[in-house]
Amino acid sequence: MAHLTIDTGSPALRMTTNIHVISPVDAGVPASSTLYLLHGAGDNASTWHRLTTIELYAAKYGCTVIMPEANRSYYTDMEYGLEYFRYVTQELPDLCGRLLRLNEDPGKTYVAGLSMGGYGALKCALTYPDRYAKAVSLSGVTDIQKRLRDPNMEAGMAKEMQAVFGPDLQVKPDQDLYSLAAKRIDEGGPLPSVLCCCGTEDPFIGMNREFADYMRNTPFEFAYVEGPGAHDWLFWERHLKTAFDFLFNEKKYVE
Repeated sequence: MAHLTIDTGSPALRMTTNIHVISPVDAGVPASSTLYLLHGAGDNASTWHRLTTIELYAAKYGCTVIMPEANRSYYTDMEYGLEYFRYVTQELPDLCGRLLRLNEDPGKTYVAGLSMGGYGALKCALTYPDRYAKAVSLSGVTDIQKRLRDPNMEAGMAKEMQAVFGPDLQVKPDQDLYSLAAKRIDEGGPLPSVLCCCGTEDPFIGMNREFADYMRNTPFEFAYVEGPGAHDWLFWERHLKTAFDFLFNEKKYVE
């Protein structure tokens, strides 16, 4: 395996940004699949590689893992800020496709993330179901409207959210996972397979259970796994196996 760090200028972000990549190097042919792996708020492009065994899973399944930088953007084209959703869904795949030996088959392209990145992963797949075959959310923000109205949110974070979603914290239909899922169903096109995992001591457990209840009653192939754990790297490391079983081992992921 190779671990690459790419520093590149981004027209969408109007600045230099950082991408971490784990890629097979032995075969001399494109990897078997491509996973876009999104970090949470407060983390960066290097955190998955530093704090988990993601490289071991990438090696086991011959998967190229692409970990972009998104700061605290909620993977959104910000109201007062930068166009991170356009960067992650359009510019990033184009750049990595040109630089790396990616398998760009949509049937072998996946997106996953934790917390803020879980929201971002689901948003990517529900917005562009023709680009991602499967999506995984670990401890994700599955109800962005509820998150924005959290009475316990710190004042500083509330200001950040206003920069992302606007001063009135109004969520647009293309930012709401429920609206996106309903739109995909109404269109009748391809639907990505979705896995959500959350710890029973996680503050987002309520919204994850509600999202699971909703998704179980839709045409989506959907799986939900919860178990002991908080909103921390111990839970996310444990459920990397759950995620990769879902991505590569079909029905073997249910615990």
